[in-house]
Amino acid sequence: MNLKGIRVFIRAKIQDCRLPRGNAQHAVGQPGNGQNCDACDEILTAARLMMEMTNNGTTFSVHGDCYLLWMNEQVAPTS
Repeated sequence: MNLKGIRVFIRAKIQDCRLPRGNAQHAVGQPGNGQNCDACDEILTAARLMMEMTNNGTTFSVHGDCYLLWMNEQVAPTS
């Protein structure tokens, strides 16, 4: 999936609360765990950085790149 497509996915998931709005209360990086990324739905392979973030007691697992896009969307103007 291209970056524009992932951004659209992330915006939609923020809108319907499948991803948190606002900064994560806790985030840690580690190798992927084989599950699906909560942002792009692709597999979190051990060869790529996975970020686990916790917000209001819920843990989200995303690729490192998806995490950066998610953070960027927090400050992006809404249209």
